[in-house]
Amino acid sequence: MGVRAAALVLALTALSCAKKGTVVPDPARLRVTTTPPNASVYIDGHYFGRATVLSVEPKALVPGIHLMTIQAEDHFPHDLELDLPAGETTITITLRPIPQ
Repeated sequence: MGVRAAALVLALTALSCAKKGTVVPDPARLRVTTTPPNASVYIDGHYFGRATVLSVEPKALVPGIHLMTIQAEDHFPHDLELDLPAGETTITITLRPIPQ
């Protein structure tokens, strides 16, 4: 199943689970660009994707506060607390290389 199809299924499931009369918030969509470009992105301790993919196709999250960790081989990891609004947010991070 493609990423877009999975996001659609998730959105439809969320809509069907909402109580009648409640408003389902628009999702936050996170676009991540990193140096080095092949860094791994974790949200709230769970693997979220590679920055090479997330820089082209942002992924949906529930709006609100999330902890993002970015890791790449031979670089120091970077932690960031995000307060994501509904709509698209772009984060650009350059990781510091570990001295050899």
